[in-house]
Amino acid sequence: MDQQSFTRRGALAGAAAAGTLMAAGPASAATLDVNDPKNAARIRAKIMGSTREEAAMTYLRINVYAFFNEGTLKPLYTLSNLNIRRWSPQADGSFKAKVFESGTYFKFDTDEPIDMWENPFTGETRIPGDFQNGPLNLTILPDGSISTGAEATLKPKPLRSWSLGDNFFLQQASGFSYPNPWKPSEWPVESAGETSHWDSHYLFSAKLSDVANDDVANVPATVQLQNLVTWAPWLGMGQRPGRTWGRGVGAKIKSLDEVPKAALAEFRKKTPMIFETETWTALRDETQEYRNKLKAKR
Repeated sequence: MDQQSFTRRGALAGAAAAGTLMAAGPASAATLDVNDPKNAARIRAKIMGSTREEAAMTYLRINVYAFFNEGTLKPLYTLSNLNIRRWSPQADGSFKAKVFESGTYFKFDTDEPIDMWENPFTGETRIPGDFQNGPLNLTILPDGSISTGAEATLKPKPLRSWSLGDNFFLQQASGFSYPNPWKPSEWPVESAGETSHWDSHYLFSAKLSDVANDDVANVPATVQLQNLVTWAPWLGMGQRPGRTWGRGVGAKIKSLDEVPKAALAEFRKKTPMIFETETWTALRDETQEYRNKLKAKR
């Protein structure tokens, strides 16, 4: 989960799609036309973050499993993920965001932090690569598409957005391969091979009445994530066949007080910069920082 920048986790999510939907509840008189590009951009922004100048936060608890290309999933660990995007609406109808992310690790499906982790398949004790990534640049353009900065590798592909009753579903999928920066010749234990693969699927679920309500700039939403990713370097899986499979559940939050206490304590201890996004300007990349730690021990 930690070998590339945050953008490869698919948190640049969302894609409004075709159709005209009738809003329920207080906004029942309005139609939600997601065919109109500018309207689609606004919908995407208010669900992913906000259409006004403010920070929007998302917290996810992600259970991570090992999949060896056969058999069933094997539990590995749980990742707590905090994402903060600082949004700014633009005069041309676009919405820009500075993106910051942090992640810390716990024993599988518990609130027990991991400082040292014993790989159940190799028997080796490993130190997790807790991460803090950012700032990254994201823009939702007036035509409804997403543009990311040069530092971002993920290019989300829209899936059809749809409604069911008063539920609105915003979906996105990403899949790509890239040369693994961890070369097996130099990092035989950390490297999973010459090529890395990343597949991720995101789902934001919100009330259709909130999405259609022009008075709601920051729509409350639950978030689900599924991804299939080449072994992270800190796992020490080498070139074993397989990948990690993650299943994450969370939501947009209004305050850091909503973050589970155990996770919040670990963020403060291990990834303190996530609480300093107003002054965090220098780019940080978990991959390079973890590599530097290992080099320093050689």
